[in-house]
This record gives sequence, C-alpha cells and structure tokens, in this order.
Amino acid sequence: MTTAWTDGYQTEVNYTYGYYKDLSPNYQKFCLLLNGVDCPETDETHVHCELGFGQGVSINIHAVSNQGTFYGTDFNPAHAGHANVLAEQSHIPHHFYDASFEELLEKDLPQFNSISLHGIWSWISHENQHIILKFIRKFLQPNGIVYISYNCVTGWAANMPIRELFHSHFKFNSTSTNPIQKVKDSLDFSLALLEQNPNFAKRNPNALQKVKELANQNPNYLIHEYLNQDWQCFSFQQVVRILEDIKLSYAGSTDLNSFLDNINFSEEHQQFINNIEHPIFKEQCRDYFANTQFRRDLFIRGKNKLTALQTQQRLRNTAFVLLTAPETLPKTIHGYLAEFNLRQEIYEPMAAYFKKQEYAPQTIAALEKALPELNYTQILNALTILCHLSLTMPCLSREATEQEITHSQKLNHYLIEQASFHQNYQVLAAPLTGIGVQTDHFTQLYYRAHFKDGLKTAKQFAEYIQNTLDPLGWLVLDNEGKSVQDRAESLKILQSKAQIFIDSDKLKIAKQLKLFA
Repeated sequence: MTTAWTDGYQTEVNYTYGYYKDLSPNYQKFCLLLNGVDCPETDETHVHCELGFGQGVSINIHAVSNQGTFYGTDFNPAHAGHANVLAEQSHIPHHFYDASFEELLEKDLPQFNSISLHGIWSWISHENQHIILKFIRKFLQPNGIVYISYNCVTGWAANMPIRELFHSHFKFNSTSTNPIQKVKDSLDFSLALLEQNPNFAKRNPNALQKVKELANQNPNYLIHEYLNQDWQCFSFQQVVRILEDIKLSYAGSTDLNSFLDNINFSEEHQQFINNIEHPIFKEQCRDYFANTQFRRDLFIRGKNKLTALQTQQRLRNTAFVLLTAPETLPKTIHGYLAEFNLRQEIYEPMAAYFKKQEYAPQTIAALEKALPELNYTQILNALTILCHLSLTMPCLSREATEQEITHSQKLNHYLIEQASFHQNYQVLAAPLTGIGVQTDHFTQLYYRAHFKDGLKTAKQFAEYIQNTLDPLGWLVLDNEGKSVQDRAESLKILQSKAQIFIDSDKLKIAKQLKLFA
C-alpha cells in the first residue's frame, strides 16, 4: 500500500540492480561527439547529479571511475541506503540522498555540469515533472548536459491498453496482499481475458504475445515499469518542446542503434527520412519507421556544433578498448530489417591488432596507421557497432588517476565478493573508460578465483565455482536448459565454460582495464 511520501510510486518492492551505461558522463560525451556536438572535457571540477538512481549501481560505478563529484537522490530510503553501502565500500566521497525532488530543489547544491534521469520521467506525476524542470533550470550550468529517457508513444500506442488492463487488475481486482503475487494474478487475468479473443484482441493480434512476454520478465521490474499510479508516454517533439522552455536543445541519442540506418531501414526508407529538412521533425519520423518504444536522449544548455573536420579530428584521437578476444566476436548483427553479416575484412584485422597489442587502448588514428587497408570511416563504423554491442568502449580522454583506479578496484573487489551470495550485480567499474563493464555471475566468480585466490586453470575455476554454488543450492544448466544434478557432470560443464572464459582473454583484458589490484 502506498503512503503519502511515495506519491503514487511503487515502494513495496525494491527496484532491480541494473546498470545503465547511458548514465556515464564519458559515454554521453562520446555520443555527443558522434553527433558533432561540442561539450566540455570532464575533470576534477565536474559535478554530476542523477535523479532517481534506483539501487545506486550505475551512480557508484560512475562515481569511482570518473573524476569529479557525484550527487544523486532516490526517495525510496531502501534504495538510497543501498547506494550509500556501495559507496562506503569504495570510500568514494558521495552525496546520495533519499530526498524527494521537491526536497532536493530546496537543498544548497552546486551548479551541475550534467544531470541524468533514467526511468523517471514517464513514471512520475505532472507535479514532479514540473519540479524536475525547475531543478534543471536552477542548477544546470550553461553548456551543461541533460540525459533523459522516457516511454515513446509511437511504439507504445498499441500496447497502452495492455498496460491499463494489467494496472487496473493489480489496483482493483487482486485479492492478494503480496505485490509479487498481485503481479502474477494480473498477468494471469490479462492472459485469460485476451484468450477469450475479444474484439480488441482481434484488432490487435500482437496483444496476447505481449502479455506472454511480460510473464517472462522480472516481477520487480514489472511493478516499477507498469504499476505506478503515474505512467505516461511522450512523443519526441513533446519532450523537445518541454525542455526548450528551460533553454535546452536536443543534441542526440545515447542509443547507438540510431547510427545504424543501413541495418534498420531500407534504402527507400532512408531516402524518405533524409529528405525531411527539419531536424526535430526528421527525428520524430524516425520513431515511426523504428516503432520506437523507449527513447534515450541528450539535451544541452547552449548547443555548439563542431565542424565535420573538428568532429573527425576528435574522434580520431579517441581511444577504445576491446572487451573480448577476436575469436569470440560475433559474425552477424540483428537490425530491424534482418540479420546482417559483419564485414570480416574490417573486424578481423582490427581485432587482431588489439590482441597483438595485449588489448591496450587504441585510437582510431593508431588503427589507421597500423592497418592502412582500412580507412577512417570503416574503423569508426566498426567501433560504433561494437560499442552498440558493448564489446568495445571509448576511453577517457586522459590517463586514469591513481584515485580512480583505487576506488574502482575497491568497489570491484566488493562486487565479486558478493557473487558468492547472489547475482544482483552484473557489472564492474572500469577506470580507463568511466563506463561499467557488463559481467555475468560466472565471470565475476572467475575473476574472484583468479585475482583473489590465484587460480589459473579451467579445472581449478570449475571446482571453485561448484564449491560456491553448492551452499546456495544452485544447479548448473546443460545445453538444453535442464538442471544438472550429478556433480561430476556439473563440473564437466563448468570446466568447459571456464575454458571459454580463458580463451576469451578476459583475464588479460581485466588487467589492461585495471579492474583489480
């Protein structure tokens, strides 16, 4: 049951522990550069604020791996408490509050270089939206950056009645007091209703499949995504108009898929879009072709465009890291149109060069010099695609400081320690990039086995992980997704997985990234 302080937002169940690279100041800077937008360098004077940081995973990852000072709030005290616990592990100076947006507005705060809000705008009241706008107007510096994500009406329109049905049953018709059970009851009812094939289902044949997809989602996520009192969708131009009133201009998206028109739109569609003159209307029309459900946009107070030559020069001097061995890179990529082959005459020599250099960061300029058969455009496009797939990341424009490295390593050691108890954390801090490295549960345990206990072989890794899983009562899955009861068979599967990990050069890469001391 909600109370006055929750303001209609679900607090009975805590949010998930997700990590979002879009919130990284360095990643935002890279996306702005791809859009040809000038933005100031981040240094020790940079001050960042995140509104609604959830469990605080992203803000902690970025606070330890970037220079500057990080502020943030999440009015759920359990979330704020968890964020502070993580911060205490790394000993990073922090300002993480459980204040409402209204309370935060009245605090004595510095001027911010960047303000981010992920998963907030569509799920709060109009009153709180107004307060956030006042907050940005009051505390964002000239040339400051705002990241905002929101549900896009273009892709959501057909499914909005599904959410309304789901939410109405949750609110009015479920008899359970357990929110997780209420979610299940609401899904079951929605499924049962649509299976009656009412006229709505006849005219919206994808509705039933949508409910089935929801049933496979984490119920904690569903509660926060679908079941708040306030839930709104916006068109791109609506958000642009709202933010223009507080002197913000659209500067680009953090969704790198927006740079991959060749795999998403036909030549006819691309030509149609490119013939639209007005940039805002053009972007709005892209949402119709992409059926965009969720937008991740960057705005800036005082947009200054770079020339094409300036943009190219800065990108040439941007260093990147490769996050897996060449042998494990994908051969294809999925777009809206179909599955496309990645041109191996580009990816193979580029990835091989990273490996030859022991996975040290490489600028585009260095890759051009080392690989004369590849040109600037080919290298940039390949790196952009790999960034989109989270297989490369842009580095900070300077050397990581000893402080950043130390704070990151302290947090990382805590995260891999926690892997013995749960699977909440799927990320590690990377001081070379200022962006988190996605790491699954097994990978975290491999890192712990190697960097803490000095183990090296696949057999040792397998035994280590098996001994970790046994007290938890967790079972390994075979290739068919079935639980393996036999310990010898389980060890065989774990050893095979560990060998894949070793062959992926993850240990070498972790050392280059300075993930652990």
